[in-house]
Amino acid sequence: VSAVSGGLFLYSYYSGKYQRCYLITIVMIFLIVFPVMFFTSGGYHGGMPAFFVFAIIFTVLMLEKRRALIVSLLEIVLYIGLCLVAYHFPHFVTPFATEADRLADILLAFVSVSTVCGIVLYFHLKEYNQQQLLLEEQNRRLRSLDNAKSTFLTTVAHEIKNPLSSISLHARDTSELLEEEPLDFSLMQENLRTIEQSVMRIDRIVLDLMDTVSIEQGRLALSLVPSDLGALLHSVEKDFSSHPSSGNNQLVLTIQSDLPEISADPERLIQVITNLISNAERHTQNGTITISLTGEPGWQTICVSDTGTGMSEEMRKNALKGYVSADKDYWRHGIGLYVCHQIITAHGGKIWLKSKEGEGTQVFFSLPEEVS
Repeated sequence: VSAVSGGLFLYSYYSGKYQRCYLITIVMIFLIVFPVMFFTSGGYHGGMPAFFVFAIIFTVLMLEKRRALIVSLLEIVLYIGLCLVAYHFPHFVTPFATEADRLADILLAFVSVSTVCGIVLYFHLKEYNQQQLLLEEQNRRLRSLDNAKSTFLTTVAHEIKNPLSSISLHARDTSELLEEEPLDFSLMQENLRTIEQSVMRIDRIVLDLMDTVSIEQGRLALSLVPSDLGALLHSVEKDFSSHPSSGNNQLVLTIQSDLPEISADPERLIQVITNLISNAERHTQNGTITISLTGEPGWQTICVSDTGTGMSEEMRKNALKGYVSADKDYWRHGIGLYVCHQIITAHGGKIWLKSKEGEGTQVFFSLPEEVS
């Protein structure tokens, strides 16, 4: 028996065919050994009926689907048949020598079967309860994620609708100005600048959405080239300065001199910096937005800080994650922060933020001068 058990264990371990080994075990022990023990251990006058119950329970636990039902029914029929044979042909049964032997056999069977079944059922129920708790937690997360995505889509639609409404309004106003005499070119230019800003805003939203899909599909690609972060910041600052902020904010740029070039994707970094400045502008009125670049051995750090509305503590903790909130105010900080986080991480860098409600926000990101 030991040799067969060891062989079955090795076979199941290397082949992975556990169900086949379970079935062989059931046939050998429950359908062959147990009937022999039944007739040699006092028949139904001893403790073997308890082991019959044990066999049926473990058959159901070990086998799967219809096989468990078929084999357990076969065992029931077999064990009933054994009892009937023992009743009609008692000379086939080896009786107990004394009543004390019979009692000892019954007690031993009862204690053994009840102990083993109790332990097995305890751990099965424990595992079941753990799985239920895990399932409930996963369902809670899925509901939370579903609510967050619904809010996200609603807010994105709202964010796109606002610049579209602005484009429509200023385009209509420009059309009416063209019919007036004399033509007011300064007002028309102002309308066109507003339209251009709205188009750029929509473009950034669409780009963030496309990047979000790429990130979730693992397709965020970088084109690394030697890049001067100071020159990139000057380029972005010049672009924003040529389009005055609707919040009447002052843009301040401070750059540490003599910093070396780093290996980076300049277009992606411009996207990150533009997102951060745009977020700062949207949450700051008549304030100051500061962009700084500093260096330390092996790293260069950019900070975009504002004097705007800031974030709550909960929003600050979740700002760099994906779909984490059903709060519309969270999404008004833009999915850009999530995209920025993924872009900086792809560069081997780090991004973090400091913010306090009513006191403004500081977003930092550091990039290695050599990408590993």
